[in-house]
Amino acid sequence: MQIKELKKRLQDYSDLELHVVSHSGSHFYLIQIRYQNEVDLLRGWRGQPKVYRSLEQATGELKRLGVKKAVLASNVAQDEVVGREPNYSGLTAHLPLSF
Repeated sequence: MQIKELKKRLQDYSDLELHVVSHSGSHFYLIQIRYQNEVDLLRGWRGQPKVYRSLEQATGELKRLGVKKAVLASNVAQDEVVGREPNYSGLTAHLPLSF
């Protein structure tokens, strides 16, 4: 979903859920849009996911869009540390963000 689509959805749907997604040990962030059973990422004009290099950049984008609340979802990579395939079920920390 591109920014112009997100702006329209923010006006149309009050129960839209926004997550700023990161991976522990990484300094990159994505914005995930959740509505009912749909999950999408904020994308640039070429259709690639928009990657932010800091939490401030990601939250700044949300502020510019008029978003007041989001959730910071940080994935923990415990399986990767011991050499197993990553399994992220239940290993995500969710922290509320307010702007």
